[in-house]
Amino acid sequence: VLAGPGSGKPRVLTYRVAYVIDHLGVRPHHILAVTFTNKAAREMEMRVKNLLNQDLKGIWLGTFHAICSRILRRESDFLPFDSNFVIFDDDDQQSVVKRALKDLNVDEKQYRPNSVHAAISAAKNNLIFPQDFETKTYRDEVVARVYKRYNELLVSSNAVDFDDLLLWTWRLLEENLEVREKYSRRFEYILVDEFQDTNLVQYELLRHLASAHQNIFAVGDEDQSIYRWRGADYRNVMRFEEDFPRAQKILLEQNYRSTQ
Repeated sequence: VLAGPGSGKPRVLTYRVAYVIDHLGVRPHHILAVTFTNKAAREMEMRVKNLLNQDLKGIWLGTFHAICSRILRRESDFLPFDSNFVIFDDDDQQSVVKRALKDLNVDEKQYRPNSVHAAISAAKNNLIFPQDFETKTYRDEVVARVYKRYNELLVSSNAVDFDDLLLWTWRLLEENLEVREKYSRRFEYILVDEFQDTNLVQYELLRHLASAHQNIFAVGDEDQSIYRWRGADYRNVMRFEEDFPRAQKILLEQNYRSTQ
């Protein structure tokens, strides 16, 4: 669904969830609805509850990071960390980068922690683990070494960063057919808000989760990208059309918010 500003994107999603439950008889635990912020997730859940006047027990409704965290805690047997892993915030991540730089005797003034961490984050959002990090310059080589040490420090602390939540979930689904089948068969209906703001790892996660049913409903405005600074990739709209060739395209072009 390609929808312009003020055309009712949240309404489309909430009414579809309500319709699938109320008219098609689908149980909530077979539905996955993904948004970009916790506030948007709470708002959607409240709206659907009000429409149906019933509890949505079992539905998976939340941000990409929240959904991935749930999957990783359930499937920790396949991962290098335990189910009670800690999620490091921005300050924690900076501290770990500084520790990695120190361990490798790399000068912080020459390789600023913020810049090195941004390179590591960009790599993770593009499905690149340390061993796959491409090095063309000496700086790349240093960043690759720091990235490797950074990840080792995270694992030894039984911790992940925000990017890891997505990257490790992608790797889990990519390499473990049994786990991928389990979740893709569970989520019979997948709905995605603000699809234009997804990056590569988020897109690949959705592709894996929809692999069994190919039943995915994505709403977005390809002319508007809010989270481009997070690595949002406008090409995902084109990838969607290639990977889901049977998809129907619906245009929402009327602006109800600014009628003039």
